[in-house]
Amino acid sequence: MSCKSIHIQIMFQLSTLVLAVLAVSVFSASVQYPTEEQAKAELQAAGMTQQSIDGLSALTQRFATRFPTVQSNKEATDKFIAEYTADAQNFMNSMPAGDQTIYNNMLKKYGLA
Repeated sequence: MSCKSIHIQIMFQLSTLVLAVLAVSVFSASVQYPTEEQAKAELQAAGMTQQSIDGLSALTQRFATRFPTVQSNKEATDKFIAEYTADAQNFMNSMPAGDQTIYNNMLKKYGLA
């Protein structure tokens, strides 16, 4: 398994649902994942707080904009992934319990957990 594959696997486990959906959709066109907007709407409809939805969106944007700038350098990639993973996990742990349940249910729904 390549270093990039390992980093992507870590991202799936510890990053946002939206980020995971976007990353997986690149590799697997046969599975129908929601768009970012659809995922936000689904989380909102499930009762997730707007603060948690906004935080997940911010994490998604951070990964989408910063990862491409470091992916060609293993050391920079490792550092970014470690920092991002810690920040994402801290955010997930800070979400209200109900929001964590909603998030985990969505991960399961799309086969990401």
